[in-house]
Amino acid sequence: MNKKEFVYQKSNLRFAVPVMLIVSCLAILTVGAREPLKGQSPDNKPLVKKPVLVEKKEQSGSPLSIGNMVIAESEDGQMPEILFTVTNKTDKVIIAYAVKHEGAFGQSALTGVISNISPDSERALLPGRSPQMEINGIEYSGMPETMILSVDFVEFADGTRWGPDTMKTGERVDGTRAGARALREALIPILKAGGVDAVVRSLDAIEPQADQSSFRSSEWLDSFSTGVKWMRERVRRKGQDYSKVEKELQPSPDLR
Repeated sequence: MNKKEFVYQKSNLRFAVPVMLIVSCLAILTVGAREPLKGQSPDNKPLVKKPVLVEKKEQSGSPLSIGNMVIAESEDGQMPEILFTVTNKTDKVIIAYAVKHEGAFGQSALTGVISNISPDSERALLPGRSPQMEINGIEYSGMPETMILSVDFVEFADGTRWGPDTMKTGERVDGTRAGARALREALIPILKAGGVDAVVRSLDAIEPQADQSSFRSSEWLDSFSTGVKWMRERVRRKGQDYSKVEKELQPSPDLR
């Protein structure tokens, strides 16, 4: 079976594997007639797309539920935009989570993940909250026959985790936090010795390197640099306020 894999991420950092599944809550989209695509309708007849079946996987014990699925036709007629909500069903605070999407094309499939990753609990998912997520911008060779959504990873504020994490979101979370922590630790002595002005002057010059004394996955390493950039921008936004910069650089349980 042919298989390709990529990751499409969204996160608060501003910063697709065939399986047998039990599914429920089906949402069906039938795309109507469109103008013919180049080279596909020589007789100039309207091009009619097949319906896309979007399903959510039944997952016992999942801390998140997927619902309110809305499907809209894309401008290029290839891959629809899929909107849905995730609801925190628990009484615990969730600070990172990921929803996997699997698009099937006959005997082939593409899988990806939409994730919400933050090195801290500033934008945590509180109990009962239902933020919206979306899948768009994916370049498929044609319209998929089915799209399956499932919760792949959840991390709670207490550090415990749930889910198969087939897309290695946990590695990305860990790498992001490590990068943020590394820059913070490099800036603390500069703040103490030269004040906020010295920190601001050093922001772009300091580029912490990941500790590779032990094996690090490519996901972890890629996310390390993302964490460095995230912390750099947070500090930069504090401007010349010493107390705010100092507070930003204080040790945090979120950067465990």
